[in-house]
Amino acid sequence: MNVLFTGRGTGGSWAIRGDQLGGKIGRAKGKATLDDMREADLIVLVKRPAPGMIDNISKSGKPWVWDVVDFYPQPACTDWSKDKAIEWVRNQIKAFATLAVIWPNQRMADDCGAGAGDLVLYHHHRIGMARNPVLDAVRVVGYEGGKVLGKWEKALASLCRERGWKLAVNAGTHADWDVCVAFRDTPFNGYVQRHWKSNVKLSNCHGSGTPFIGSKESGYTETEAGGEVWCDNIDGLSEAFDAVEPWQYRSMVSESFLASAITLDDSANALNRWLQRV
Repeated sequence: MNVLFTGRGTGGSWAIRGDQLGGKIGRAKGKATLDDMREADLIVLVKRPAPGMIDNISKSGKPWVWDVVDFYPQPACTDWSKDKAIEWVRNQIKAFATLAVIWPNQRMADDCGAGAGDLVLYHHHRIGMARNPVLDAVRVVGYEGGKVLGKWEKALASLCRERGWKLAVNAGTHADWDVCVAFRDTPFNGYVQRHWKSNVKLSNCHGSGTPFIGSKESGYTETEAGGEVWCDNIDGLSEAFDAVEPWQYRSMVSESFLASAITLDDSANALNRWLQRV
């Protein structure tokens, strides 16, 4: 089956769900043309459509499914209530009349009323990640992602200084960090982000064996391997740092994470099996 993965072709979600998964299963092309679509047997739209893309999919006459990972407007969605968020998602799916939906986690699928033929597909970890060496002592706490830490960044930096550690924000790789953190502050911490965001930050910790401290977002709790340290308020950071400081704990967590990591092959096989049935 000739499967075309398309979308706007930008951002981290596209790299993971478009380029990587699409390249493994079929063909990935951001902003695919009508001619591209007509050559396909099935189309997978990743995230938000480029202008005119839905019309071209309709003109192609080809069946299509929608991977709705991160397709809501940010940060506008932060102020949405749960009910408003669900209504917006349902209206989008109804308006575009997609054959089926790929959800980034079970919570979003449950909230938005996933159909019996839909798929929940968690993020796989980054390809080719180096294994974390798990050093004898914590020296670096790392964060990778958008500028959403807000007041968490100042608190993390202060606690790191007190302990003689360093905070690295978008600097280095997971293998360079002794601990990885994942937090959100206003205006990126609404219902939608806490419950519908993907597991990508935790997945990369699993793939590298890097101990993790983060908020209890649904994408994380649904894919936890055991050993993650949860922290939902700044007052709990010191206790969280205490938990990950012992080498024995970090070593145990690293092994647990590596054994539970979701690989590209895992995700591609699950998605391909589902696509064959759609």
